[in-house]
Amino acid sequence: EVDEKLYSRQLYVMGHEAQRRMMSSRAVVVGLSGLGVEVAKNIILAGISSVVLCDPEKTNSFDLGGNFYLTEQDVQQTNGKSRAELCQSKLAALNEYVKVEVASQVSSL
Repeated sequence: EVDEKLYSRQLYVMGHEAQRRMMSSRAVVVGLSGLGVEVAKNIILAGISSVVLCDPEKTNSFDLGGNFYLTEQDVQQTNGKSRAELCQSKLAALNEYVKVEVASQVSSL
């Protein structure tokens, strides 16, 4: 069912049927540099059913200029985690109704 309080602005513009269709949609976001993380954020806030994040690259200092979910600490202490793994929990916190997963079986783009 559509959470009318959470999606009130979208319901006003799109209507209930369009929001229900959005909520049954799934997406894969490949690459979580500046553009990719912005797309992931927006589709999660829009309320799609699930998102798979696919970016096996490790973080570097250039990521801090475009990916606002990464920190200097992430760059210094990645512990072998990819951009997707580091961003997953922060993106998932945006909308409790959206399942956010990492494509961990992908080793390179």
